[in-house]
Amino acid sequence: MKTSFAILALLTALPLLAQEEPPVVERPDYSREHLQRFVASIPEPPERIRDVYFHVGAIEFRAMGTRWRFNYLPFMMPLSGSQMRITQTQPDPFELTQTPIATPPRAWRTQRAVSAEMRRIEETEKQKRAKVKVNVRAQ
Repeated sequence: MKTSFAILALLTALPLLAQEEPPVVERPDYSREHLQRFVASIPEPPERIRDVYFHVGAIEFRAMGTRWRFNYLPFMMPLSGSQMRITQTQPDPFELTQTPIATPPRAWRTQRAVSAEMRRIEETEKQKRAKVKVNVRAQ
């Protein structure tokens, strides 16, 4: 009986706790004096003692008025076509993704003409390479 009375008292007290008045929020002071005090209270950043910093896979240093960062571990693979010693031509993105390019009929006719010319040249080359057997009769 005592526990049920205690539970009942707690359950009735809970709504009373929710009815507290909200705290009064003061408006921020943007006066000149207050802003000067605020800015003056910001601490100065510490001076850098060293000019060379070692990170995982990188070295950072200061030279010629610039911060330089040299990454010596290859975290990313190079982009296609970015290494000129591998290929001297820029890659064709349509060829890399195997995407057909819409071409006008004029380009198709030109391609057919080039193919026909290549076939003709191959045929003449085959004829030149053909072995000719000559029978010489002794007289």
